[in-house]
Formats: sequence, C-alpha cells, structure tokens
Amino acid sequence: MAEPTILRAKRVIHSLTEESAWRVARFLYRDRHDATAVIPAASEAPVPGNYREDVARIGTADPDSFPPLIYQTWKSRSVIPANYRHWRQTFVDLNPDCQVLLWDDADNRAFIADRFAWALPVYDSYQREIFRADAVRFFFLFEFGGLYADMDTECLRPIHPSATAGAVVLCRMGGNPDFAHALPNAVMASRPFQIFWLFAIKRMLDAAASPAAATSGPEALTGPVLLKQAHDAFVRLDEAAVMAELAPVLALLNERQQASLRYAQPTLLPGPVWYPLDWTNLIHKRLRDRLRKDQRILPASVGRTLFPHAAVVTYWSHSW
Repeated sequence: MAEPTILRAKRVIHSLTEESAWRVARFLYRDRHDATAVIPAASEAPVPGNYREDVARIGTADPDSFPPLIYQTWKSRSVIPANYRHWRQTFVDLNPDCQVLLWDDADNRAFIADRFAWALPVYDSYQREIFRADAVRFFFLFEFGGLYADMDTECLRPIHPSATAGAVVLCRMGGNPDFAHALPNAVMASRPFQIFWLFAIKRMLDAAASPAAATSGPEALTGPVLLKQAHDAFVRLDEAAVMAELAPVLALLNERQQASLRYAQPTLLPGPVWYPLDWTNLIHKRLRDRLRKDQRILPASVGRTLFPHAAVVTYWSHSW
C-alpha cells in the first residue's frame, strides 16, 4: 500500500513545490533507494594552493561586478571526507569559468590578520573553530565577493544566474519567514565591498561583546540566526541609518575598502533554488540522515531529478 504512505508524506512537506514534493516522497519510499546512493572514493591528495597564492590569482576586486569565485573552507586541505571532496568537485566541473578556492583554518586566520587586523582579537577569542569558520565567510564576501558554499553542498547546475541575481544574494529555507534559521549561511553570494556584509560583521562583533556570548552557540553569534537578524534589521533601515550605525566599523577600513563601498538591498531567492532540502521537514530529514549515516551521495542525475529547480543543494551534515 505505497500510495497512502506517499500521500501522507506529501502533506508534511511545506518547503518544496508540489512537483518536487512528489519526487522526494517517491524516492524515499521506493525499494530501490539504497541502490541509488553510493559511497564516493576516498582520497588524501591535498587541495593545492594557500591564502597568499590564491589572493595573488584573485587580483583586484571590481566592486561593480560579480567575480568568478567560489569560496569554501574546511579544517584541512588533505584530510577531507570523501563525500565533501565529491561535492566540491561538482562546483569545479560545472563552473569552469570560476576559481574554486578551499581555505583551511590557517588560511582563514592569515586572511583576517592581513585584511581585517582590527577584527582579529574577536576572531581569536571564539571558543571553537566553527565560530571562526562562520565569521570568515562574511569578511571574504565583503573583500572579494563571489559565492560561498558549505562543503556539504552539491552543485547541480552552474551557479549563474542564481548567484548573480542581485548585489547580495541570500536564500530562504522553508515556508516560515519568521523561523530563526530561515536564512541559512550555508550558501551566499555577493559583489565585493557590499555594505550589507559590514552590517552583519558589526552585529557579529556586538554579539561577541554581549553578556550572552559566553553561553551562546555559533548559530546565534556567527551563523544563520545572526545572519537573519542582521538581514531583518538592515532592510528596515534606510541607507543613512545604516551608515550611522556602521560609523565605528567604517573608520577601521583602509582607504581602498572605503573608496570601494557599495550599498544595495539583499535579494532573497526562493528556497528551492539553493535550499531544496529543508532540514526542519521530517521527510527531508530522513533523506539527509540516510545519506549522512554512511557518507553516501546521490548520483548527479538523481539530484537533478529530485530538485529540478535547484542550482545547488545542501545536505546539512552539521559536521562541527
């Protein structure tokens, strides 16, 4: 009696279109599921490059255009889970016009020390590396622009045009815009020197100095909860009010950064474009857990069939 089970599954899915909901439900409940998920080949080959070499290749950022950059970060350049290596390669294969950078913890700290030394005391004060891995992506998008993607994110289609849909591009997950995690920081895109990122950085620095910081997790101090709060505050203010709030941070920028500043409202993509898998949905969570348990992956053809409107899909491994 498969049909009643599928119909019940469809009723609890709220974040996808009816077309995609039907596809996901059928995939979950068909007998052939385990045969379609495979474990990728392991490798210990280090990803070449480092912060200094990558910055030299990036060159001078143009504040008025989207750069061909995809930025990711992981604890190491060589000790990388096999599924993460596979998903990273999908960005390389489907975006041949882009540099796909991978920075480790040392690269990230070198970048902050080099370009944002005034933020280094707070950056170093975080109690765990996940806070720094969250924080650095705001600084990277401000300084260089491009697309940031978590390592548990697969590219299903080229990142253009979704990543260039606005000067700052975020994506809403799920059907509840008031949910504290509704704007994940797993995938974000931007032109360089966007004031929005400075606004998020200012809110992040303020959160680190708050009495609640000692007992707060990364979601609230550096991650999606903070990002949503920064976004919601930013869009309520006019440009003059934003600049007034940012005055202490603006004074810390170097002359090049100050001269390149640009102001734009963020663009929000519909959830199925970047977050077709909604971790708050029980059916989606079941798919995520099946894949995560054995570090399995879906063949590209299956991913594109399940998520026909998606440029990327994040599998929410919560590896930290």
